[in-house]
Amino acid sequence: MIPSKRDFWDLSRRFFDDALGQNFGDFGSFKTDIIEQDDAYVVEAELPGMSRENIELDFQDNILSISAKQETATDESDEERNYIRRERSTRSFSRQFILQDIDEDNIKARFDNGILEVTLPKQHPEPKNTKKIDIE
Repeated sequence: MIPSKRDFWDLSRRFFDDALGQNFGDFGSFKTDIIEQDDAYVVEAELPGMSRENIELDFQDNILSISAKQETATDESDEERNYIRRERSTRSFSRQFILQDIDEDNIKARFDNGILEVTLPKQHPEPKNTKKIDIE
């Protein structure tokens, strides 16, 4: 029986899923929701399997940056420690979002069950007065 093109794609997908992890298609990214409330923006990011210590948050020049790094190791060996298979992998994720008029001093974040929640309170700037300019 000659394998079809579909069988080849299924095989290649299974190969890459096994070799590079199940999230090969999502490599370098994570799912994020941004909710606008009356007084704040709430950013919810899904980071399953991550620990709080491996997540970095930064807010500078109206840009919220979320970065996470995860290192894993698989060790399969016999009792004498003659390695049959030993693997290590590192995954890093980074996303940036532009959010304006934020009260930077009151940004709060919490991490629970793989969900990062960042609350960015809105700052209501005073409307600037316009000055009429006479044309000569």
